Amino acid sequence: MTGGPVRRPLTPLPTPFEPAPRFSEAAGVEVWVKRDDIGSIGLAGNKVRKLEYLVAAALAEGADTLVTLGAAASNAARATAAATAQAGLRCVLVLGGEPPDAPSGNVLLDGLFGAELRFARTGDWSELDRALHATAAELRSAGARPYVMPAGCSSPLGAVGFVHAHAELAAQMAEAGIAAEAVYHASSSGGTHAGLVVGRALAGGGPEIRAIGVGHVHRDMPGAYLEIARGAAALVGARVELGPDDIRLDMSHMGPAYGVPTPAALEAIDLLARLEGMVCDPVYSGKGLGALLTDARSGRVRGPVVFWHTGGAQSVFEPGVAAGLWDAIGGGPPFPRGGAPGQPPAGRTSSTGQGA
Repeated sequence: MTGGPVRRPLTPLPTPFEPAPRFSEAAGVEVWVKRDDIGSIGLAGNKVRKLEYLVAAALAEGADTLVTLGAAASNAARATAAATAQAGLRCVLVLGGEPPDAPSGNVLLDGLFGAELRFARTGDWSELDRALHATAAELRSAGARPYVMPAGCSSPLGAVGFVHAHAELAAQMAEAGIAAEAVYHASSSGGTHAGLVVGRALAGGGPEIRAIGVGHVHRDMPGAYLEIARGAAALVGARVELGPDDIRLDMSHMGPAYGVPTPAALEAIDLLARLEGMVCDPVYSGKGLGALLTDARSGRVRGPVVFWHTGGAQSVFEPGVAAGLWDAIGGGPPFPRGGAPGQPPAGRTSSTGQGA
């Protein structure tokens, strides 16, 4: 790999690589966590690695506005809002659905970071993309210089961040003496997976990269991922051959729809929080963790295995998400968490499966 695009640092790297011994015991396989969830409340999560290259490109092109799209509680939108605030750029977010009755979670943070929110009143990704480009055209006609980014910041340039992230993880695994069998991560727009796939190809092998799909952002998900990966490889000067077999996307853990929690995700979120003090969200990262837990219990993966924590804990403060999580862990009004202090809440089980 020679040269490559310019990076504008937005978060301290490398992010931590930590063992999860108590979660490992519950899962039945050795699990390590790549902590991309660590950072400031705005600039944390996997999207920040992509934004480091996208913001640099926007500034180099003389843009004064960043425009992107996402679901209403989008982590990418929140990270974009924070990055533009730091860079002194204007931010316009085209968000799916209807405006909320009251701001919370990522929507609240978007506003705090100064973003202009435009709700498209649709959840269809094709319609959102049309709204994105219409917004950009409107801004240009008003004299602005917008830099347009796709959903999840998942362009080939954004994926370059995860080409380098793969090398970062490889160095940390070598230092820890870990030969992981697989890397699990939640995925929707494809930039994270594409970059990691390119990084693995450059390394000549390594753990299998398993993307756990949480939403149908593209009509042809594997095809879109492969196109992003090939574009990222070209940008970093990587002479690698990539084909459909390099894309490992598993959509079987998405559940009934994007944003709808699954029982496996809720259980995995509960376990990781109770046993390791780490928080995943049920929309995105929790479904990746749920897939890991399911595969570990079924024997599909034997470990060691890496969970790439892509962040998203901010969304657990959305009212609907918070209520669902509270119900899932056996809470209830007025927030009973068990009998005597220090005891598990009623209805929950210990990591060994014994009734609490």
